Amino acid sequence: MPTLMAALAVSVFSLVQDEPLAVWIIALVLAVPVAFWATARGLRTMARRMFSVVEPYGQCQVVADDRGAVTTGERASFSMDWTVFREYLETPGLFVLLGGDRAAGVALLPKRGAQDPADVDRLRAILDRNLKRL
Repeated sequence: MPTLMAALAVSVFSLVQDEPLAVWIIALVLAVPVAFWATARGLRTMARRMFSVVEPYGQCQVVADDRGAVTTGERASFSMDWTVFREYLETPGLFVLLGGDRAAGVALLPKRGAQDPADVDRLRAILDRNLKRL
């Protein structure tokens, strides 16, 4: 999206300023790769920071029921009521829980941790009962 926005901004600016076609093309050729690089760098930095936050906890196991989820790790454990989250979305490999009014957080429940496909269906049913699906 930032790459598209950079291209759009250069195009609009060039049209408004009545720049020659050569200036518009040069600006576009420079702006699009810079926007792409900045986006990739920003996402990589964000991923590194997130990993540095959760890495000390080691491998974790999550058990979910209608009351909430309990996470037990190698060095810590904690429980979360469903009221902490407002909504969730599902990707091919994850359930992503998004924080509600009282907490601005995100929780990830990887599907690879399920022992069989029926467990994923049960978790989806629990989430549907307690959270809004996006």
